[in-house]
Amino acid sequence: MSYCHLRAINATTTPSSTQRRPRRWLAALALAAASLLPALPALAAVPAAELQTLTDLYNSTNGAGWTTHTNWLSGDPCDNHWSSITCDAGGAHVTEVGLNGNNLIGTLPSLSGLTNLQYFYVDDNQLTGAIPSLSGLTSLQDFYVNNNQLSGAIPSLSGLTNLRNVDASDNQLTGAIPGLSGLTNLQGFYVNNNQLSGTLPSLSGSTNLRDFHVNNNQLTGAIPSLSGLVHLQRFYVNNNQLTGTPPAAPASLLAVNSALCPNYLSTPSPTDAAWDTATGSTPWSTGCTAAPSATGVAAVPTLGEWALLGLGLLLAGLGAARVRGRP
Repeated sequence: MSYCHLRAINATTTPSSTQRRPRRWLAALALAAASLLPALPALAAVPAAELQTLTDLYNSTNGAGWTTHTNWLSGDPCDNHWSSITCDAGGAHVTEVGLNGNNLIGTLPSLSGLTNLQYFYVDDNQLTGAIPSLSGLTSLQDFYVNNNQLSGAIPSLSGLTNLRNVDASDNQLTGAIPGLSGLTNLQGFYVNNNQLSGTLPSLSGSTNLRDFHVNNNQLTGAIPSLSGLVHLQRFYVNNNQLTGTPPAAPASLLAVNSALCPNYLSTPSPTDAAWDTATGSTPWSTGCTAAPSATGVAAVPTLGEWALLGLGLLLAGLGAARVRGRP
């Protein structure tokens, strides 16, 4: 093939500089776009409601001041491994919030968006305000908010059938203890050292209960039956205003791991010896006193008492007149 023929072929197959410029421009545009991609936030794999709840938690408890807040508010909580957050195997849902002892200061937001939450630990912080509703958190197993400055009432636990442990001790909670019926998996219930009032709830359905601590409150009424609580090991109801006689002590109670007094409880109980062993005090009633009587109300005399009082005053007056009339 001649040289001239080759040049002719090249002239028809090789693009001109004018033809090459659009390709260079497109390549430069692609590189520029690629350089911007890392700056864009990753799409969240968890549902928007879960992401929003965690964001609210961060903002309402001064997340910037937490002891540890690695990767928080950056991308997806599961994919970006936000500190103290655990997700399910597929990385699709948040299952644990473990922010205990992490210098949280502020109030807890609504937790309703964390519908797959199993474990919630925010104990040993500086949280104030109320405990949010737990309604709908049917996967919840452990709920620890102890050692804060929380106030208001303990929310309803109804329907939380997977619940194993509730610790709201050492706060400033008021109101009544919520019902525990239907919580067949409940093992530990700790609400001691608060300002709770009202009566103790029935424990008849909490057949797996091991620890029950409601001491140091303002609870009144009788101690409910402990029949059927075959796993109960520790039972603390001391330092309240409970009355009546204690029920029979379950055989499962550990020695020196319960307390009934001080209260206004009376003897005998159906199982005094068992309570002596469980409380480590013989008798178990040491420290309990009789309920105080009403004071500060003056007794109103009856009609008969008024008559006797009037007669006495009349006789006293006649006697005085006779003395004055003597020479």
